[in-house]
Amino acid sequence: MQLRKMSELEQRMADDFAWAEHAPEVQQNPEHFGKLVVVHNKRVLAVGRDRQAVVEQAAKEAGVPGQQLVVVLVPRPGPWEIPH
Repeated sequence: MQLRKMSELEQRMADDFAWAEHAPEVQQNPEHFGKLVVVHNKRVLAVGRDRQAVVEQAAKEAGVPGQQLVVVLVPRPGPWEIPH
């Protein structure tokens, strides 16, 4: 199987996902705990529990289709996990 190079959009989305999964401003913000965070160009555009609503809000703000946005769920820190 031959691998193909990611498109510019795919690369940006992969970068956004990796950033959102590790960035302290996303993962350690108490306002994000237990919620969906929508990211575009390494920027948080919307936060909430209703996926459709936060994606629509973020898409409008970014001026791009919702399919081009990255959505991550930020877990609540448990007693076994102390935020840094």
